[in-house]
Amino acid sequence: MIPADFPFDPYPIPILIGFILALVVLELFYRRIHAPKGCATDYEICIVIAGAFGFLFAIFFQNFYDFIESPSTYHWTWAMTFLGGLIGGVGSFFIEWAIYLRKKYPGTLDKIVAVAGAAIPLAHGFGRIGCILDGCCYGSPIPEDSPFYWMGVEFRTTPGKKVWPTQIFECVFLFILAIVLLILLFKKYSKLTMPIYLISYGLFRFLNEFLRGDHRGSLIPGLSPSQFWCLLLFLGGVVYLVLMIIRKDFTITPYPVEAKKEETTQKK
Repeated sequence: MIPADFPFDPYPIPILIGFILALVVLELFYRRIHAPKGCATDYEICIVIAGAFGFLFAIFFQNFYDFIESPSTYHWTWAMTFLGGLIGGVGSFFIEWAIYLRKKYPGTLDKIVAVAGAAIPLAHGFGRIGCILDGCCYGSPIPEDSPFYWMGVEFRTTPGKKVWPTQIFECVFLFILAIVLLILLFKKYSKLTMPIYLISYGLFRFLNEFLRGDHRGSLIPGLSPSQFWCLLLFLGGVVYLVLMIIRKDFTITPYPVEAKKEETTQKK
């Protein structure tokens, strides 16, 4: 059975680790491209604030889905949905960018978007470790006569049932995707990280949702709430990629390194 009982709630720990590592990615890359002094720090502060709003939106969206599905039996829950948190966090960040960052650091939006394309799947991968430890986000039961029964995992939230380990599938996918995108970011200075993330994760998550077995409310008949948002992610990624191809704008230009003034001495 996965996981064993813990004397504490393990769920927040991998999420916190992933969030910190995402900030580390930002810091390291901004040093690599010689960003202006204080730029990375200001962006990190805004990301932390946006992350707090994302946490609230993740809870709000899940409650919204539950209410839509059954208003008469609805009750408040502290359950969260990643895509709701992503929408709230990204929306909050863009408000901060429009009010403050855009004016102080003009021309830096493409850089932070490229970093986010690689950092988000890294952080999300650690978040899915939290799901594995908590036993949430599991798949539907696998029949014993199925040739795929051997792939089933019994979580503490599914006692006596082997289910599709959808959170494990997603965790592995996200880490592989993060490695590829981090290589593109640090080695090629590529702006393709975000459209690749949107397209690949949108497609994977849409398909993985067919194996899910946990309750997550309702939004549109015939699709899970996550599948609806994944369609928008996928389409947004395609549009973003097409625009990049039209503009032929694929590479981040590092900031110019300020030449150090050499002290000269005059010989008398």
